[in-house]
Amino acid sequence: EDANSPCPSDSVSHAASTTKCKAASLPRDFSKAKYPHVRQRYDWDCGLACCQMCLKWVNRSQTFSAITKRCRTQSTWSIDLAYLLHGYSINVRYYTITWGANESYKSIAYYKENLDNDASRVNELFAMAASRGLHVEMRNVSMDEILVTASKETCVVILLVDTQRFETGCSEAWAKAKKLAESGKVRSEAAKPKGKAREGVSEGAHDDASGSVPAERMPHSLPSNVSVDTGFVGHYVVLVRELEEDGLIEVCDPGVVADRRVIDRESLDEARKAHGTDEDILVIDVSTIVNKRGWEDEEADDGSSASSSQSSTKQVK
Repeated sequence: EDANSPCPSDSVSHAASTTKCKAASLPRDFSKAKYPHVRQRYDWDCGLACCQMCLKWVNRSQTFSAITKRCRTQSTWSIDLAYLLHGYSINVRYYTITWGANESYKSIAYYKENLDNDASRVNELFAMAASRGLHVEMRNVSMDEILVTASKETCVVILLVDTQRFETGCSEAWAKAKKLAESGKVRSEAAKPKGKAREGVSEGAHDDASGSVPAERMPHSLPSNVSVDTGFVGHYVVLVRELEEDGLIEVCDPGVVADRRVIDRESLDEARKAHGTDEDILVIDVSTIVNKRGWEDEEADDGSSASSSQSSTKQVK
């Protein structure tokens, strides 16, 4: 691995090193500045939307229908997302502090209803990962390491966060950016509130990074059976880059209309380390895109069949 990689592992090899693959080129206009935003459709598909963003970023867009044919569960765990991206030949490394389903989460309302049904499927996916060439490693990763990774133009990081802590952090960061802008001290263009929506965003809707009002979560993106004010509610977001000049982090959040949000480092670290997240992160590096089977909307043959039964549950982890 790259010596500068924040997530080294001697025990699990990269997917690209275990399979003979045909190389594919990045789009000519590829850059993080053009990292796309995809909105989630329901209260359970934020992780799938994050995967759609990644695929669209490298000009490999997939429809929601195609994605859900490969990941056939509405109770989406981080290991499901890792298999999904791996099936599209995206170099993904999954890090967690718990191997398999965390049985202690039965005491958390958010997990209580579905954990018994999910546990065997999730544990099986963990057990098969190495044989499928999927990098899964049990260890915590520091925010310093995450930001080093995200500083690379070809890397983004999908994080599992606690919704309430994340929303509070975004609101506070937006207020900070607005105050800096009013004082003329804001440095990075992405953190300047401009007072109008970006191109492609509906009238009246603004983003945390450049809008006159903070982004609000779409009502349908919030679970109906658990309140974010009473306990842990999982949500996936994409860390795009750090705005070092202003001490803020730029993220893509599928649960809002806005294409970008900002949050301070400490708040994001707290949200991703909340009890219930297992500190799950998916490190995505598209510098060496590979193509095993082409990009047709076909059924995956990469081990994801272990999660093939359609579930009626609605949660993410």
